[in-house]
Amino acid sequence: MDKSGAGEMPEKEADSEIKEKGARPDFRVVQPDYNTRLGKTLYKDVGAMWRNISRTGNEFYTMKIGKLKLLVFPNNKD
Repeated sequence: MDKSGAGEMPEKEADSEIKEKGARPDFRVVQPDYNTRLGKTLYKDVGAMWRNISRTGNEFYTMKIGKLKLLVFPNNKD
């Protein structure tokens, strides 16, 4: 793993970390990048998000970006 602290995970390491967890993610987290040589936008995988159900039956998501793990909840407050 690159320890330069650049905040981005190389694609090979991102793919291997996702595969180690087992279930395919419900969402991919990508970073858009414009390639001037090819003249088009490329999307680099930087993480993933999985749907979960809590013990009380509430839906939430787990998002992983590199070594960062976040819990994502729906905004149900009206």
